[in-house]
Amino acid sequence: MSKIRQYSFPISCFLIVLAVAGFCAVLFLALRSPVPPRPELHQQLVKIEPDGPGEDGADVIYQKVLSDERWSQPVCAIVTKRNAYSVYLDGELLHEYIPGSLDHGGLVHWISLPDTDLEGRILTVSSPSQELTVQVGNYSDLILHYRNTNVATLFFSGLFLVLGILIGLLSLGARVAIGAQRLRTLRYLSGLVLHVSLWISMDAAVLQMIHVSGAIMYVLAMYAFMAMPLFMIQFYRSMMKEDSRLLRLLYWLQLLNLCICDLLQVLGVAQLREMLPLIHVLMVLTLLSLLRIMVAWLRAELRWEAGMMLGGFAAVGCCSAAGFLDYYLWGRHSYLIYFSVGILLLVVSLLAVSIGYVYQEMVKSSQMRYYRKMANTDLMTQLGSRTAFEERVRQSPVLTGSCACVVLDINNLKQINDTMGHSAGDELICTAAQCILSVFDSLGSCYRMGGDEFVVLLQDIAQPEVDKALGELERSIGRRNLTRSFPLSVAVGYAMGEDAPIEQMFRQADANMYQNKTRMKCETVTMDRA
Repeated sequence: MSKIRQYSFPISCFLIVLAVAGFCAVLFLALRSPVPPRPELHQQLVKIEPDGPGEDGADVIYQKVLSDERWSQPVCAIVTKRNAYSVYLDGELLHEYIPGSLDHGGLVHWISLPDTDLEGRILTVSSPSQELTVQVGNYSDLILHYRNTNVATLFFSGLFLVLGILIGLLSLGARVAIGAQRLRTLRYLSGLVLHVSLWISMDAAVLQMIHVSGAIMYVLAMYAFMAMPLFMIQFYRSMMKEDSRLLRLLYWLQLLNLCICDLLQVLGVAQLREMLPLIHVLMVLTLLSLLRIMVAWLRAELRWEAGMMLGGFAAVGCCSAAGFLDYYLWGRHSYLIYFSVGILLLVVSLLAVSIGYVYQEMVKSSQMRYYRKMANTDLMTQLGSRTAFEERVRQSPVLTGSCACVVLDINNLKQINDTMGHSAGDELICTAAQCILSVFDSLGSCYRMGGDEFVVLLQDIAQPEVDKALGELERSIGRRNLTRSFPLSVAVGYAMGEDAPIEQMFRQADANMYQNKTRMKCETVTMDRA
């Protein structure tokens, strides 16, 4: 299993590339397929029911004597479900259709009728199947009729499109606050929802109203449907702490099935629609496997997330069962509605869980930032702490360009603590920190190393600027001492360098500071003797 895990990523990449290449090849074939006749479209519609088999008993005849309806743009609209047909007007052949390999079964075929007087003329449609839907009327009325019949699919397609975009925007907005794993979770969910929207709109052929090729819609519908389990599997894999071998195997099977469907369609061995039973079986296996994992998760941890997703799976399972029954047995052609309702309930449950995870990650991230700030900030002075200084040295051990390290130490702090108390010593430390921050905050990074010692790191600075800043520090301390009962005195030492290591400059500046401190003590003793 270790070898399988080692090669899982390249295998997945190879299958994905193969599937995308197959999709491009099939899409190229769809672009080259002929477009069915379509006038510039308008219905006081007349539906023609089948009269039964013709004289030879081979074809079903749809026949109607046209009335005196005044149609400005008369058309015959036929939904074929991939069945061949011929259209006659008074026995004269108007149009003949033979289904191609990439024809969309739900596409409406528009056959223009003569705009002369049609009263009393006989319209006949001959087909080997009784599954045709034949209507006659004004093109504008027929368009309105088909839009009304597809209003539910339009609603679900638009709803999933909006949900997918919102989830994608949520992942973009929360990418800083959440980890990479939760970011992938949201993106997989967004991809799943957008593919559902694409599948519904393409399978219902609603875009034919804006003259999109039926072959293109058929190919997009099939591939969107086959890609949906991939995003679902990846979503659950990103949710789990440890990768599941079962889900990894299902992911490979789905990719392999996609590649095989590509190959068979390109070679002309089998059509995509002929492989739908296999696709449906794999989808059912995927749902059952995910259901098994959810049940095991619920038993192991009794988490609300597992219960929520389990409820979503129960809903999608029931609706999918109704959809499959409608597709294979009932023939009412409402399977899109069943699947849409089930997937919507599943997506709502997954979205609720995802938002819960995002919230938890944001809380954890906020807490981590707070604890990191606490660790890297000296609470008394609000300067950087010794931990922050050491982290800076570890991450960027060299100061670039012309740089400087300044070490400062408060004089006589122990004496003040002993004679005036530690509160006075703390106040002295805070005053020194305020003076240092007021001068060096805009120039570099300030740290309190502990006790009475401070360090300032400066980059891209010349020695005259450092001397000027130290002079400003001396004046700032002098202004503070005018109102203090005990004076603040600070010993300073610094080291200059060019692209120099921080530790080396710190040691040099620290040595210079102690020399300065010793000299200041000697001057104080001399003054006391005088």
